[in-house]
Amino acid sequence: MKNHINLLVIVVVVLNAGLISECRSQTQGGNDEQRIDSLIRVQTINDKTILVTFGPDAVTAIQTDSGIVVIDAGISTGLTARYKAIIEREFQDHRFVFVIHTHAHHDHVRGNSVFGEAKIVGHESCRGAILELGNEPEKKLERFKALIDMFDLQTKDSSRSITDRCDAFYQKIRCSEAHEDIRNHIPIRVPDIQFSDSLIIESGNVTFELYYFGECHSESDILVFVPELSLLFTGDLFSSYGRPSISETSVPDKERCLESVQLIQARMNQIKTIIGGHGQILSVEDLKLFCEKLLEECSWE
Repeated sequence: MKNHINLLVIVVVVLNAGLISECRSQTQGGNDEQRIDSLIRVQTINDKTILVTFGPDAVTAIQTDSGIVVIDAGISTGLTARYKAIIEREFQDHRFVFVIHTHAHHDHVRGNSVFGEAKIVGHESCRGAILELGNEPEKKLERFKALIDMFDLQTKDSSRSITDRCDAFYQKIRCSEAHEDIRNHIPIRVPDIQFSDSLIIESGNVTFELYYFGECHSESDILVFVPELSLLFTGDLFSSYGRPSISETSVPDKERCLESVQLIQARMNQIKTIIGGHGQILSVEDLKLFCEKLLEECSWE
């Protein structure tokens, strides 16, 4: 057992060293466009599922007999077009049938127009939230420009660690790509398929069970359970150690959240892998802690 642990440590150290080396190269001048692909990560979850990430930007793809189902669509069309090409290459398949949004925040929906042939799926509150993202574009451009400048300075700050400078590079590129979409008036597609409570989608040999969670991180949070693959997608509802992500502007729907916690608990033995909205691979223990902490946070009576 000790040898297995030592081997795992060596593998992790080597992977981290490679990432740090690449990050170092990203922050030492040159053309940003030429650097992005080397920092896109592809992780195989199972024989039907891959997770594609660029820092905190994340898209998951599941291959079914009917075509590919995508969970979330990233912060921009530029980055997501790169992810799409990778997914097509990995699966040797160009058929995209559904894009499911875990919620309607801009960093999860802005890239959805890349999948033009797919049906967009989301909670019924997604439509209004997505349309609102198109409001006041000049203010959004100013905000993104300020962020781009801030992150650019951080990538060049030699007093920062390589990891911090790499994180700043990811954020700089993400903001730059989103800024470009807004500047070019690239629309975000609203859902073709909407639901209020729950929805089951059959795509060939794979089932997608969608459940509205209730207001928590956003107005449109949903859970996506894939029973055949023992997968649960939780969007941005929580992070590691089960920390709930309750928006300051949202008032949790206590009754609905309680129902959702009960739904999770009823399926706990069927869930093996939990994927968060920014590519985090979360544990069943994280999920249990989330349920416990959410109940405490909302002070159920």
